[in-house]
Amino acid sequence: MRLVLLVLLAQCEAVLDILTGLKMPRGLALDLKEGRMYWAEDGTKKLRSATLDGQDLRDVVVKTEVQEAPRDVAIDPASRKVYWTALCCGLRRADLDGDNEEVVASAEFASGVAIFDDYVYWADWMHGQILRRKMGDSGTEEPIVTGLASPVDVALDASSKMIYWSDVGQARTQRASVDGNGIQVLNMSWAIMNTYGMAVDHFARKLYMADFEKTGEFTGGSSDYAGRIIRTNLDGSNAEVLVSEPSMSMPYGVAVDTERDQVYWTDRKAGNIQRLSLKCAAGVQEVASRMNSSMVRVEHGPADHGSSILAQCPAGYNGSVTLACNNDHFTLNSGKCGKRCAAGSMQYELSGESPMVILDHPEMDDAEDLQAGCPSPMVGTVQYKCQDGEVLLRETDCRPARSCGAGEFLLGQALVKHSAMDHGIMEPSSCPDGFDGQYFLQCEDGEVVPRHNSSCLARCDVAGSLWVDDGAVEVSHGKIIEGGKVKVVCPTGSAGQGVYLSCENGYINVTESTCRRSSYCQGGTLQSGNAELSFDNLDDKENVLLQCPEGFTGSVDITCRKGEIQSEGVCLEDCAEGLAQIQGLSFEHDDIPNGQMVKLRCPGGYNGRMAFRCNDGNVTVCADCCPTCACVMVEEDVPPSELPVAALAAGVTALVLLMVFTMGVLRHRMMKRRAMAAAVAAAVGDILPVASTGLPKAGSGSGRSSTSAPTAAGSSGRSSRRIETDMFEIVVDLPMTVPLYWATRDGIHIFPDPNRIAEVQHLMNETWVQRYSRDRRLVGGSDKVPTSCRVANVLRVENHRAYARYNSYKDAVKIKRPGPCTRFKVETSNKINLLDDDINESYLFHGTNPESAQSIARDFFRVDRAGSSTGSMFGRGIYLAENASKSDEYAKEGSGVYLGLCAMLLCRCVMGEVLTVPEAADMEEPAKAKGYDSVCGDRLAAVGTFREMVFFNEEAVYPEFIVIYTRAFE
Repeated sequence: MRLVLLVLLAQCEAVLDILTGLKMPRGLALDLKEGRMYWAEDGTKKLRSATLDGQDLRDVVVKTEVQEAPRDVAIDPASRKVYWTALCCGLRRADLDGDNEEVVASAEFASGVAIFDDYVYWADWMHGQILRRKMGDSGTEEPIVTGLASPVDVALDASSKMIYWSDVGQARTQRASVDGNGIQVLNMSWAIMNTYGMAVDHFARKLYMADFEKTGEFTGGSSDYAGRIIRTNLDGSNAEVLVSEPSMSMPYGVAVDTERDQVYWTDRKAGNIQRLSLKCAAGVQEVASRMNSSMVRVEHGPADHGSSILAQCPAGYNGSVTLACNNDHFTLNSGKCGKRCAAGSMQYELSGESPMVILDHPEMDDAEDLQAGCPSPMVGTVQYKCQDGEVLLRETDCRPARSCGAGEFLLGQALVKHSAMDHGIMEPSSCPDGFDGQYFLQCEDGEVVPRHNSSCLARCDVAGSLWVDDGAVEVSHGKIIEGGKVKVVCPTGSAGQGVYLSCENGYINVTESTCRRSSYCQGGTLQSGNAELSFDNLDDKENVLLQCPEGFTGSVDITCRKGEIQSEGVCLEDCAEGLAQIQGLSFEHDDIPNGQMVKLRCPGGYNGRMAFRCNDGNVTVCADCCPTCACVMVEEDVPPSELPVAALAAGVTALVLLMVFTMGVLRHRMMKRRAMAAAVAAAVGDILPVASTGLPKAGSGSGRSSTSAPTAAGSSGRSSRRIETDMFEIVVDLPMTVPLYWATRDGIHIFPDPNRIAEVQHLMNETWVQRYSRDRRLVGGSDKVPTSCRVANVLRVENHRAYARYNSYKDAVKIKRPGPCTRFKVETSNKINLLDDDINESYLFHGTNPESAQSIARDFFRVDRAGSSTGSMFGRGIYLAENASKSDEYAKEGSGVYLGLCAMLLCRCVMGEVLTVPEAADMEEPAKAKGYDSVCGDRLAAVGTFREMVFFNEEAVYPEFIVIYTRAFE
């Protein structure tokens, strides 16, 4: 497994906003000769220009139709022309001031564009191609690379004559020679999510890419995306993230100023054009000294953006600083310069009646700590701190010395006596009887210390005594011969296995001592909280565990240490039987051990329980133990009513009457159908017997049966003859009529229909209502409602098989009624195309994502999948809306080339007879039983939101247009 490292150059870059407040800027190109930049702006449908510092803003090309809005831009410095692509209407160019506009190539799905060596190159994202055409040549467009997924931008390296492109459909970057040969995949697909902008710096041999990804949130703002600018070597190695600051949303177009070492990019979602300088020059950087008392001038060398350099502090200062190159200037990254401290002295006033003290200190480095003794006759220490040129006293312990009182001092195994001494006085003396040697004891600030290798050695040839256990036990001994060893028992008042003595070179050594002065703790009582505990006499280091008395919880661990009792643990009081009070309510409880939780029943007049806990004798509410526990007041009993019984009886009676009436209506309609069938048979020259099913089969053409049946001898084959009772089937072999604007006669085709964009935009604007429904949060995860939408493209769906099913269903709805359906108007009525009002044929919206929209258009709506992701309030069916904003609640952004774009299906549908219901319920069976063809879920009347149309027959809906759009929140 190969490990690839993506180098993060900076987390908080000094990015400069060149222009802000733009409306969806896309492609970007630089004219270095004139010092201007050009960009396409979706939101205003303009090609615009400004100086490289954002001044002198101009509109170069202005369009009025969405499909003509410029998308990507390139500059040809030789011919002084600007080139751009659009959603439709070909690849175009004009003078740099916008004059002399002309079409260069048809390029219907052109995205990125670049100029090199008299050729114009572009990417065709729909057909997965890279194409070129020689400028001024009347020849055809030449595909140089095919078989791609969704290429969206191209960039050219003039030095190596290579063309680069990003394929967002495969999440990879590739390159080839300018004639399309030698295709290579750059080893960097791991770093790419959605690269829509590319630029080559052929001097520095670097490739720059604008890259972004979805954050997973839905707010409608720029925070929905997180972007970054990536730089690599031309072979894709050494990938670096130049910019990844939080404010970057959807970087789109990118361009490099090779003369000034700067990179520019557009941010389509945030509406900005930003710039980053790639070099920082050598010079002098002023940094604050360590305590900000002055500014220090630090000399430094040059550096690349995102890198750091180490610079030494100037003479007279300690330390070094690390300077980080961000954009075109250095910032202090770490380190400080501190000024050195010269040698000197200071006065220090002691407390009390002592005089002023002069404290001297040597030269010190900045931040250095120095400890020195106090000047005579004082004792103690002084701690100095050099802080940016100033010496400070960190800690001062100078004071008059203390004298030493008369007493005893243990010198080895000899206990010697000394007289009272002043500080600094040294007292010489000879060792006591039985010991050889002499000693010097000196008083040091109240403490006696031995000096000059003082020692007293016990003689083997003299009987006497010596001291062990740190001078606590005196042990007597007799004479010991040279090399002899004796054991001396522990004296009274001590305990142990004895002291082992040996004689070496005439003096006694203590080889082992186990004698210890006896110590114990007298028995008594111990208070722990409100509990009193008793204990007996304890030997030294003896440990016992005392259990807390009745009415308390816990235990106390006690240990005897040199006559004192040390304890650990505590006794906590239990809660005795009684009442607990809260919010004016009293709760009875039994004895509760400390720390235990109980649920107590609420008092009379309330239902429920409350959780309590015993805390050291107090009963308190424990809300965390049971968050749902509560006391609810009991309402007064209401006497039973006879109304439900009466209502039930009335309902049963009404149901019986309705069934009788329905059977009569059905019989009446059956008679009419027989008469109509005879009339149709006469018109086509056939005699129809009574046959089966009142509707054409699913999947048939207009009036054409999808099932085949044997025909009677001598018939024309234009009718099926199956003898059944009370029902009949009409089969008429007539050609299907498709809309006049369709371009095909069979199969499945999806075409861009740019002439529809303005019409559909107008329809969506008129039906867009900024009203919140809970479906927006449940499906899209957002409480924010867009103010409108912007249509980017309209695709026309010519699916002949699906349209035949739809036509067949239309005929069936017409046949089963003697006259027109009850007129049912929707918000889209009479706004687009000519439809059949007799069956309430209308255009309605269905929200989805771009990929699913094409899948539905190529296949069919599937009722069996209804509600799988959004629920089914009125039953399992196809849900459409008269308001585009309602369907937008279910729309989702696509991926790849469709990232940031939502989709909506604009569907023809046969509403027929419409059943209107305000409340949620499964209406499929009730609607069919009553002869209705569709259901209107009127949540507008019920809760003030929207109406939704529900269709339980797949054939009743034909998705004719796919609308690709973006949401607008301003």
